Amino acid sequence: MARKSICLSVLLGTFVAGIILAASQLSAQESKDTADTPPTPAPVADAQMPEIKDAVAKFSKRDFAGALKLIEAAVKKNSDLPPAQVIMAQLFGQAKQAAAVRRALEKAVVEAPADPEAYVILGDFALRERRVTEAGLLFNKAGDLLAKFKGSEKRKKLLEPRIFAGLAAIAEARDDWAEAQKQTEAWLKVDKDSAVAMQRLALAMFKQKKATPAYEMLKKAAVADPKVLTPAATLATFYQQAGDLKNATTWMTYAVEKAAPKDLRTHLLATQWALETDQLDMAKKLAAESMDIDPKSLPAKVLRGVVDLFQGNYKNAEMYFEAAHLQSPGSFAATNNLALALIEQDDETKKRKALEYATANVRARPRNTKAASTYGWVLYKMGQLKEANKILQQVMSAGNPSPDSMYFFARVL
Repeated sequence: MARKSICLSVLLGTFVAGIILAASQLSAQESKDTADTPPTPAPVADAQMPEIKDAVAKFSKRDFAGALKLIEAAVKKNSDLPPAQVIMAQLFGQAKQAAAVRRALEKAVVEAPADPEAYVILGDFALRERRVTEAGLLFNKAGDLLAKFKGSEKRKKLLEPRIFAGLAAIAEARDDWAEAQKQTEAWLKVDKDSAVAMQRLALAMFKQKKATPAYEMLKKAAVADPKVLTPAATLATFYQQAGDLKNATTWMTYAVEKAAPKDLRTHLLATQWALETDQLDMAKKLAAESMDIDPKSLPAKVLRGVVDLFQGNYKNAEMYFEAAHLQSPGSFAATNNLALALIEQDDETKKRKALEYATANVRARPRNTKAASTYGWVLYKMGQLKEANKILQQVMSAGNPSPDSMYFFARVL
């Protein structure tokens, strides 16, 4: 069976959204997969204004010129609105037209050169694509413009934290943790209740060997937003990322046994951590406890199946992945792992089902290297070596292959 990275990253965003991953920790492949996707657009401000509502209607009919004319009229009436081309960029973003987003923002820079918002969004774009130097220039330009900004005070208060967050992310990407702390502290001055900023500040502190202040900051984040991950569990992930397994174990154990024994997300994170550190018995125990906490949890079902998959209990793994698939037919984590569990069993019917799931996933997600990797492995296990080799070579040439992809490719070779 493959190495233990299978689909854990697919689950990560589902149940540990409270963990703040620094820009420097994003993989090249992740940024490549999102490069053609515009940043998540903010909702159009004052969307109930008659001009804006009519503009949205015209936009939906692809009357972009008519939409822009109405938006320009709305901007003249309401000083709290961003420049017209920024609003057009937001509409293009909602329509998932990345190229049009860029064009609108470039026009906004020309038509409203004193307004910082287009620079902020372009900076977000550059960060997503790991063009860190460009992002730094854009966010610094936005900061300079905001310092001289004579427009709406409401907009200024909205833009300030975004600029500091961007500058903090740039410092994180450069491993300049002192600068990251400085920018995040500035962010907190203008957005004092931001749990996200507190978590980012905790990470910057931890990276500078300030574990105790980092933990205190994580506790403040938990007070500011009870939905964030248990502070002890977050600190454990910091230690794990730093390669300190001893402290990671201490804090993760404290999180699940003392700090948050009934918290599902803490147990799910701890299960993933146990899997990644080859503590399979602990992972099985934690996965079972997760199911006890919430038997209907989709991530809990998938992780329970992943534990069995790693231990070679393919029928049990199939059962959990099948249950997850029935609960959420669109779950890639469920169907991808189900294909892996089915293909390992000595049953031709199950092998054909594995091929069906893998084929469907790769067709639905043609740029997803995990889907392609699984598809190649299934083809290999069914004896289609030439096709498997072709698919896995494509995965390898895409760059930054996962350990699974490398294992699959090595087996094919």
